[in-house]
Amino acid sequence: MRKLISLEIKKFKLNSYWKGIVIANIGIMALLYLIYYGGKSDGEMLFTNYEEVFFILGGLIRSTFIIFASVLIARLFIDEYKNNSITLMFTYPIKRKQIMVAKLMIVAGFTFLTVFASSVLIGSIFYLADSYLHFVPKALTVEILKDGFINMTLGAVATAGVALIPLFFGMRKKSVPATIISAIILVSLTNSSNQGVTAFSYIAIPISLFIIGCLIAYFTIRNIEKVDV
Repeated sequence: MRKLISLEIKKFKLNSYWKGIVIANIGIMALLYLIYYGGKSDGEMLFTNYEEVFFILGGLIRSTFIIFASVLIARLFIDEYKNNSITLMFTYPIKRKQIMVAKLMIVAGFTFLTVFASSVLIGSIFYLADSYLHFVPKALTVEILKDGFINMTLGAVATAGVALIPLFFGMRKKSVPATIISAIILVSLTNSSNQGVTAFSYIAIPISLFIIGCLIAYFTIRNIEKVDV
């Protein structure tokens, strides 16, 4: 499986995506500071504590990389079917399901790593900037940091599962637009806020979302050995 994943990464030159990830992180940081200064210019203090910072940051990062993952799904799955290159892959002496699982693992692994690493990186940069510029009135305590880290990790795991859901919609008609649009709808649903509460505000919901994403991915590929390409 590791060799199969490595071959897929090389085949699609996925290592080149890191440049896009860096640009996305810069964009998220810029947006975070724009939110702060925009609120300040209107006389509002949006970041009154670090819980609010982590809340906004988590939403921005999850939204960005769920859509990023849908683009990855479009390349790894939808384009392969549309170009009929998947037919050649299915002639290899490897089970079809193994090939599809390897692709799913790339999408889920990519999403988890980018969400987790981006959260740590941007959070750290924001804290360092706050040490000098004092964006947040209340100090970051060990307890807040610990809770933030737990929520960040669970959020990354949940996002890795949620990122697989667009596969279901994209594979129905082998449509790239359907894949990306479904990801955008997912972002709006999972990150919509009601009095500061989102789908990621409670531990049970991120875990449930991860399971749902995995189940949808499983049911999408479970009959792949019997289906004609």
